[in-house]
Amino acid sequence: MISGSLAKRYARALIQLAPTPTQRDKYLQNLADFNAACKTNDPSDPSGERDLIKILAAGHHTLANRRAILLAVLSRLGADANMRKFLELVLERGRISGVEQIYLHYRDLADEAAGRVRAAVKTATALDPTTTGRIKKALEQATGKQVLLDTTVEPALIGGLVAHVGSYTLDRSVRTSLDKLRSNLRG
Repeated sequence: MISGSLAKRYARALIQLAPTPTQRDKYLQNLADFNAACKTNDPSDPSGERDLIKILAAGHHTLANRRAILLAVLSRLGADANMRKFLELVLERGRISGVEQIYLHYRDLADEAAGRVRAAVKTATALDPTTTGRIKKALEQATGKQVLLDTTVEPALIGGLVAHVGSYTLDRSVRTSLDKLRSNLRG
């Protein structure tokens, strides 16, 4: 792992390499694809010991071998040439273990530059497309930005919803209302 401030510096450097919004989003997709490719979903390996990042960061492999693996993966993903050079530099500097942090910081910077905000909405039951659209529209009106909405089902909420938009949280769940009522009755 690398420190958060160092990951931010790498993310800022990468975003400066993107001259257009299209290029910015292409780099974002390249980083997302690489980050996903680095994760193993192997149920026989719950410890994640076979994660690609661990192999790339392992000092007992030569830098040339690790670079060859990195470039092979990026080639298979169809990554941009600048992205290949960037991740090669990250590998050479011994910072490849922080690629997920770099990705997350870069995603935030790219979203900010594009006027987007990510929102996570949890509900007790699955939402139909009409309701999802209304929630997204309401969040866009409230934030003044394009909202990238991610919905999940959490039955423990009983009803209502919990929305996380940026650093703000709106909790209108039945569970929270019942907890507040219980607290008021005890007090």
